[in-house]
Amino acid sequence: MKIGSIEAKKGSKAFGFFETGITHSRFSANIPMHVIEGSSDGPVLVVQAGLSGLEIEPALILPKVVQEIDANELSGTLILVPLMNTSGFEFEQINSVWDDKNLNELGRGLEAGTVSEQMVHKYYSEVISKADALLDIHSGSQWSYHRYAGVYNVGETTKSRSMAIDVGLSQVLINQPEDKSMAFEAAKDGKVVVSAWIGGGPGLRDYREQDMSRIRNAVMNSMKSLGMMKGSVEFEESATDVIEAHTIVMPTGERGFVFMDTDKRGSTVEVGDSLGQVRHPFEGHIIEDIKVTKKGVVLFAGASWPVLPEGTMLAIVGDLVEQIER
Repeated sequence: MKIGSIEAKKGSKAFGFFETGITHSRFSANIPMHVIEGSSDGPVLVVQAGLSGLEIEPALILPKVVQEIDANELSGTLILVPLMNTSGFEFEQINSVWDDKNLNELGRGLEAGTVSEQMVHKYYSEVISKADALLDIHSGSQWSYHRYAGVYNVGETTKSRSMAIDVGLSQVLINQPEDKSMAFEAAKDGKVVVSAWIGGGPGLRDYREQDMSRIRNAVMNSMKSLGMMKGSVEFEESATDVIEAHTIVMPTGERGFVFMDTDKRGSTVEVGDSLGQVRHPFEGHIIEDIKVTKKGVVLFAGASWPVLPEGTMLAIVGDLVEQIER
């Protein structure tokens, strides 16, 4: 397969920079990309990460995953982007430096748009459009910690759910909220799409090795799920909980130090149970007790740092619709 100037022949690997445009100073706007072309035909899987310049965990392990894969044992094509937002990474921020836009909120982009919109447009047109499946890897940046696989309620929902289960994490979220991402556009286009939310926040310090292993397994398991590699899927737990979200807990407007009860994650909560508190930053008293409004299971997802950017999701609660034991 050839993407821009990056070309991998049968049974080989290639790395390069996919050129998507230029900046006002005529610098190249590009995306680092690995292409692995298997020795036999098969599906095309795109693995992308680092749309936020602060979601760095995947870039710590994905190049090693590329090294681990034997192209001669692969059926189909793997296109892997370890860190898409290189300008945000350089300047330690979520958005692209070129135009202060969030790459995860630009849909398919615009051919005649800003630098980031052009980048997303060309990438979607020439990379995602060729894919049979997309594994969209995210972390919680500096403020949140996550550990689940999510699928949208559009497109190839059955196949996406199957691959999400095979990603190997202990929780799968169905009915993932619609958004403005490339992943959601790909789902609408009928691609098999899974969002793998792994790491972030204090996890980079406390669970780094475990999360690196989870990201590695997510890629390998996805290829096995699609029939691109031989071998058995590696699951983290003896059971996978499939959860349908019913409550996305967001800030109510009260501000201060936010402390979420992370011990509740993975457990069943009742109406009225406390999910966390907002405390006065100087006097220490409780300003708000964040309560459960509908019984359900708490996802391994949400805020893990007391001072949060505006609009940061605090928690997700949903109904357990299936428990797959093995």
